[in-house]
Amino acid sequence: MLPSYPLQNEHYIKKLNDNILLERLLDSFSTITRMNVAVTDVDGNYLLTSKKEEAEFCRLIKSTSQGLERCCSSYARAGREAEKWNEPYFFKCHAGLIAWACPILFDGRHEGNFICGQVLMWKLDQYYIQEILEITKKLDIDNTKLEKAAKKLDVISADHMQAAADLLFVTANYFAHSGTSTLDYQQQLRIISSWLWNENYNKKVQETVEQDIIELENELFREIRLSHQESSRELLKKLAIKFFTHSRGKIEIIKGLSIEFISLLTRFATECGTKFEESIRYSFKRLNELEEADTVEKVILWLLTTGNSYIDLLTEKDTDPQETIINNAISYILTNYPSQELSLPVIADYCHISPSYLSRIFKDKKGYTITEQVNRTRIEEARHLLQVSNSTIEEIAKMVGFSDRSYFCKVFKKQVGLSPSDYKKRF
Repeated sequence: MLPSYPLQNEHYIKKLNDNILLERLLDSFSTITRMNVAVTDVDGNYLLTSKKEEAEFCRLIKSTSQGLERCCSSYARAGREAEKWNEPYFFKCHAGLIAWACPILFDGRHEGNFICGQVLMWKLDQYYIQEILEITKKLDIDNTKLEKAAKKLDVISADHMQAAADLLFVTANYFAHSGTSTLDYQQQLRIISSWLWNENYNKKVQETVEQDIIELENELFREIRLSHQESSRELLKKLAIKFFTHSRGKIEIIKGLSIEFISLLTRFATECGTKFEESIRYSFKRLNELEEADTVEKVILWLLTTGNSYIDLLTEKDTDPQETIINNAISYILTNYPSQELSLPVIADYCHISPSYLSRIFKDKKGYTITEQVNRTRIEEARHLLQVSNSTIEEIAKMVGFSDRSYFCKVFKKQVGLSPSDYKKRF
């Protein structure tokens, strides 16, 4: 976390710096978008930043006092434009990168900005490199280092950029509004309190081994895919209890687990075909209630309310027979991905259709092949194992269904952007 800088409104800045939920939101945003995001004051000074580091290029630019001053000036100017139009403001920074700003308002006052981006919209060529070196030459930075860092910058599409900006704008707007409490809300809290403590007591008596949270989340996602609304609701309740027992009743830990889970639901909903705007609307619904929640019961109620909204959204959609087949196929893959025998004919046999028909409707509906779906599922689990397991790469490859280590490494790098060994070094 970068150090904070003083501003005129010290009370508001303290609110930001003490805001654990905001830190988690920034990290969740970075997890979804794979971009760095920061909160600045109106003068462009950093207050908070996500755990994902800034690009090496930006760190080099800011290593000089003049470069840092120019960056702050760019952020401040972009923030003023964003506040003027009340929408994400895209801009080209002084060093030639693309970024965007979203204003943070507090009681109607412009108090700071979310800054994100620091990326390229097209592949870097030698002409553009020379342009960057030209506009940064007064900063007295080694050109070789700067060029090397520039080549590592992320290149993203305009659609990806707009989606990330929309998500960030919703987050910024959340801080501008506050919710209200009702009698119904208080009654729900009393019900939640009674249910939570009774269930927790029963779990301590009946369970000797806790079900892994990730497995429970995956089971919930499978039931949602199959449009099993009631079983999905029950699994969400079990997940809420698991969060409670895992956190030992510590409210900030439960908040963190809840926001991370809802972030997963956001991505899951998008993968299921929900429009980005609709998914975000559910993801950031009444976030101020979570921020202001000062009891465990309020946090759990927020989790259940938001989670059930997603369950309603994803299970009540009218689906044609082909969608049902595809959902059954994906559910089977999620359960059987460790098997090296998993293949198109095996999956098609489970779905009671021919392999050629399954292959065709899957590609038509999803935009990618069923083999790609299998690999995506396996690599996602491999990423988790690389983070938490001491197993070798060869062992992990076999655990997620790959018989050949080199092929596993090839697929992993294509999907993640890093080799398994480089990815593991990060944790």
